[in-house]
Amino acid sequence: MKLEQEALGFIRELTRQYFEERNIEALLSAMMEETSWIGTGAGELCRSLVEAKAALVLEAMEYGGNFMVTETDWNVSHLTETVCVVYGKVTATPSDQSLADQHNRVTAVCVRTDTGMKLAHLHFSNPDADQSDGRFYVKRSDLMRREFLLRRAEKTAAELRDRNAELETLAENIPGGVHQCKCDEGLTLLNMSRSFFALVGYTPDEIEMRYHNHFIEMLYPDDRPRVTAEMTEQLSHGDTVELEYRIKCSDGRLVWILDHGKRATALDGTQTFYCILLDITEQKEAREDLRLLLERHQIIMDQTTDIIFEWDILTDRLTFSSNWRKKFGYDPISENISSKIPLSHNIHPEDMPAFVKIMNDTAAGVPYSETEFRIRNVCDVYIWNRIRATTQYDSAGKPIKAVGVILDIDSDKKQKQRLLERAQRDALTNLYNKTAVRELAERRMREGDRIRYHALLIIDVDDFKQVNDTYGHLCGDSLLTDVAGTLCSQFRSGDIVGRIGGDEFLVYLPEIAGKKETAAKVEALLGALHTLRPGKDAPPISCSIGVALFPQKVADYLALCKCADTALYQIKARGKNGFLFYDPTDCGNERPGDVPHSAVGGIDFGNDKL
Repeated sequence: MKLEQEALGFIRELTRQYFEERNIEALLSAMMEETSWIGTGAGELCRSLVEAKAALVLEAMEYGGNFMVTETDWNVSHLTETVCVVYGKVTATPSDQSLADQHNRVTAVCVRTDTGMKLAHLHFSNPDADQSDGRFYVKRSDLMRREFLLRRAEKTAAELRDRNAELETLAENIPGGVHQCKCDEGLTLLNMSRSFFALVGYTPDEIEMRYHNHFIEMLYPDDRPRVTAEMTEQLSHGDTVELEYRIKCSDGRLVWILDHGKRATALDGTQTFYCILLDITEQKEAREDLRLLLERHQIIMDQTTDIIFEWDILTDRLTFSSNWRKKFGYDPISENISSKIPLSHNIHPEDMPAFVKIMNDTAAGVPYSETEFRIRNVCDVYIWNRIRATTQYDSAGKPIKAVGVILDIDSDKKQKQRLLERAQRDALTNLYNKTAVRELAERRMREGDRIRYHALLIIDVDDFKQVNDTYGHLCGDSLLTDVAGTLCSQFRSGDIVGRIGGDEFLVYLPEIAGKKETAAKVEALLGALHTLRPGKDAPPISCSIGVALFPQKVADYLALCKCADTALYQIKARGKNGFLFYDPTDCGNERPGDVPHSAVGGIDFGNDKL
C-alpha cells in the first residue's frame, strides 16, 4: 500500500474514533510519545502524550456524547518515505441537539513506524465568523463587530418572542390542557394554560381554595393510589410518564384524562413536570362499549355448540372458537390452510372437492358460500357439518377475510338418510323398492364405464301363488324374506338388489366382465335359491331369471328391463327353473312371433367370446 493511502486510512479511522466512538484509549494508542497537539480552544496546546491524554479526559467530562460525521474532505502530501501530511476539513453533528455542529479544519503529520502508522502532530482550527470568504484577515472594526452582534441579538430575541407566541398559541389550542407542577407529593401546580382551566371548569382562585394548588387532589379519589404507583414505576425507567385517570370537573362530571408528562431538571437542581392533558372520555366510553360487546360475543360463543371461525385470506391463517377442540378432540389446522387442508384426512375424501370449492370461491370474492361436509373426530368417526362463510373486503373491494360458522347437522343428516332409506326400501324384505332400483340403476348407467358390461337380472319365484295357497301368506312372506337374504349374499356390495313386485326381484350388476361371468353368477344364484323351502317338509323352490346386458343397442333403463322381462317370459314359457339371456342385438326391435336368440342355463354359448 502506498504511504499516502495508508495515511489517509489512518486519519479516517482516527476521525471515527474521535467523533463517533469517543474512544480515548484508541486515540492515545495511535499517537507517538512526543505527539504535539494544537486545539481550537484558547491556549489549547499539548506537547506530549501525557498532556494530550489530560486534554481528552477534560473534553469528555465537558461533553460525553458522540457525533455523526456528515462531511470530510482530505488531501495528502508526501514529505519523506515514512512521513506525510494529511490536511482538510471535517463537519460533525453532536447527538445533543442543543449543541452546534462542529466545523473543523485539520492538519495532521503521520509517520510510518515498525508498529504501524502513528500521529506525530495534530492541528485543529475553526473558521472565524467575522472573516469573509476568501480573505485571510478580519477587516471589521470593533464598532462594526458590536453593531453586528447587536443586530444578531435583536434578531434572536425577535425569533424567541415569535417562538414563544407560537408555543402559547399551540398550548391554548390543544384539546385538553397544559400545566407545570412540582415533582413533590402533592404535584403542586406552578403554571396552567387557559385551556387547562377550560378543561376542569375551575378558576385559578378556585383551584387554590379547593385543592390548595395540589394537582393530586384534583384526581378522582379512587384513582389516586393507582396513579401514584404507576408514576413511581414509570419514572424508575426514565423521565416520561403516560397515565390515565379521572378528574371531577366543576359541574360534577367525571372526565377521563390521558396525561403525557415529562420530568425536567433546572440548573439549580429543582425538578418539575411538564404535562399535556387530553380529554379521552368519549374514547374511553367507546372502548368500554367495545369491551362489553366483545364480552357478550365471547359469552355467546362459549354457550353455543357451533364453531365460529375467521380466515385471514392475506396471511392464509384460520382461527376457530374453542368449540372445535370440544367437538372433535384435537387442534385444527391454522397456518397455510390453502395448501394443508386439501391434504388433510380430517375431511372426508368424498367431501373434499366441495370444501376446496368454498375456499376458492371465498378467496375469489364470492360474498356468501355454504356447503355440507364430514369432519373426522378424535375417534375416527366422521360427523356431518354445514359451513357458512361470509366474505369481508377492504376499502378497494378486495377480499381480505372470511367469517362464518360450522354447524353440527349430523343427527339431522342421519335422520334424513334414514327417512330416505325408508322411502327407498321395501317394507317386507328391506331391499330397494321399484322406484329406488330404477333411480340407482339409471345413475350407474350414466356414470359407469361404457367399455365394461352391465347386467340386469329379473328373478321370479316359480309358482309362488301355490305357496301362498298351500302354506299361507305368512309363510309366503317368510319365503320372500329368505329369497331377499339369499340375493344379498350372492352379490357385491355395489350391486343393486331390489324387489319390484310381489314375487319378482331385480338385480343390477354394474361393470361385469361379460356374458360368461354373468352366467356363472346366475347359476350360483339359482343353486342357492334352490335350497330354500316354504316349509319344513315342503320341496325346495325354483326360480326363473331373465338376463339382459348393457350397453348393446339399449337406449335406457326401461329398454333394458324390457329385454330382461322378455327373456324371463321366454324361460317361464319353456318350463321355468332356469335363466335366459336376451340377445342385445334384438333388444327393443322384436316383432310378434319372433323368438330372440337366447341361452338357457347349462347350454353351450357357441362362439360367444364375451
